[in-house]
Amino acid sequence: MSVRAELCAPLRAVLRWMQSLRDGQGRIVCPDHGIAHTGKNAGAIVIACELARLDPEADRDALFAFALEQAGHLADSLEREGESTCFTFRPGRHDPYNCSNSVIDGAACSDALAEFVRAFGARLDAEQRERFQHASVLHAQTYLRYCIFDKGVPAQRAWAMTGVANAWDLARHDVLELAVTEGTWVLEAIQNRDGSYPYHPVEWGAAHVGASDVSAFYQSRVTAFLMFALERIGRDPRDPSFAKQLVPGLEFLEGLQGPDGIKCGLVEAKPWYWGATYEVASHPFDTYALARGWRHYRRRDFALAARRAFEVWAGHLTPGGMPTSHRPGPGRSRSYQCPLFWAGHASWMARSLEDLEAIYALPGELESLGAGLELRIRPFADASLVRLEDGAVCAWVRGKRPGFNVSHGSPHGAGLIRVISRATGEELVPRCRLGGSNEGEWSGKLGRPSWVRGWRSGGKEARFSLWLARNAWRGGRKREALTWPGRMLQRGVLAFGSARVGSAFALDPTLDYLPDGVRLETPLARRDGTPVPGSRIERIFRLTGDGLEVEEWAHAAGGVRGLEYRVPTRARDVRKDGASVSFQLG
Repeated sequence: MSVRAELCAPLRAVLRWMQSLRDGQGRIVCPDHGIAHTGKNAGAIVIACELARLDPEADRDALFAFALEQAGHLADSLEREGESTCFTFRPGRHDPYNCSNSVIDGAACSDALAEFVRAFGARLDAEQRERFQHASVLHAQTYLRYCIFDKGVPAQRAWAMTGVANAWDLARHDVLELAVTEGTWVLEAIQNRDGSYPYHPVEWGAAHVGASDVSAFYQSRVTAFLMFALERIGRDPRDPSFAKQLVPGLEFLEGLQGPDGIKCGLVEAKPWYWGATYEVASHPFDTYALARGWRHYRRRDFALAARRAFEVWAGHLTPGGMPTSHRPGPGRSRSYQCPLFWAGHASWMARSLEDLEAIYALPGELESLGAGLELRIRPFADASLVRLEDGAVCAWVRGKRPGFNVSHGSPHGAGLIRVISRATGEELVPRCRLGGSNEGEWSGKLGRPSWVRGWRSGGKEARFSLWLARNAWRGGRKREALTWPGRMLQRGVLAFGSARVGSAFALDPTLDYLPDGVRLETPLARRDGTPVPGSRIERIFRLTGDGLEVEEWAHAAGGVRGLEYRVPTRARDVRKDGASVSFQLG
């Protein structure tokens, strides 16, 4: 089998799985939510278009017929918003079980319809072509172009740009082109200097400060969508005026990814989406961003990261082609989003096929990139994230971060958030999603539990659990539905009101750079981030060339009872002396 055929195989499987969900009218219906997720089903059109163009084993007539069927459903779903001049694709925000909104769905629909016209225009009659082109452009013209400037989430603004840019390629309306170029500068203004983006900036209306944290899940979307939109309107991403935004975004994304292809999932503004400390649902966006980044900027680190992202994503598909977000394991549970969402997102993996094929054809030194790596310290200052790596380990240390609760903001910081072995890919310091008495952390108790403190942190999330329960019940997961309110009460209220304190909960540590690592000084904190007065922990993480050396001191407990440090089970050369501990990892 050729490399191209092998790259297409996972996408063929995903498309077959999506096709298996069609009802009697040919609509793809989500088995979890009992609804046709129009914006995700649009992704199936793009996959079909790309396979018809590139797959050497493709049945092009069958792919055209399927894409035509789905394009018809998309065009039929376009409706006027009451007395508004806006036209949107339903259900969008109108059905809560769609679990999406009109800008995300609409961008995917306008984009997919434009892609279909471009790919199969010669096989469409004049009426069909006009119908699909009109739907794509009408939505972009009356709704999407405003979303580029109105929405509070940068990734949603960038997604709107994809639909607008592809519609412009059909209609060449100047106002659509202007919306893309002006939107690019708006996103540049909100980007952090280290290349990261806040998931939902406070100044753009975030309801919780934790939502303004950076997000491993969303980081690649902004960069991927920007490159796509700029290319569609004929702009060159290599132009310095664009590259100064795109390259740092790619560098931050690549910095999140380990040599095993998995990103730091604990750097996440939206942790409630996930049932594990990592996810691969974002890998189609990662792959597109990194592969196009390699194409434009010829950075081999981007090429290697793109290949890793693709391989890990493909490795998480079920034998039947259903995407998954993570593998089962102790302490892991089902993620909120459904597999049909992730299948729709695979359209961006399909758009990466040509670049991936070229990456796989690169000379063999790509495989050895990073092998025998010398000590390397990569700071991402605005995210207060530091990547430490040598030939034995790759580790990430988090310093400051916004406040958090069970749903919003990164739950773990002020120390190590991930350490993996380069030789085996093994997690050397396992983490749980909710922080607490993890390995490699200090923890103890202070005072008594407080219901008021817990409700202040998680009262809204406890109410939100009723929606999550309804959602699970509709999907036939009745046992899960019955457990949701109790789980959220425990995790979001009681845990935050408990007497437990720890080093992982601190929000504002001091971080200093050393020649071979970093030093943190931090108080202990309650789970809601409130510091413990009078407590002081010193933490040093140094690269040795054959691993990571960890040194910890509890200089002052601040009245905390039973303060203990959990030495990682994979540590070696452990030395403990009263309130200090040191060991090696790797």
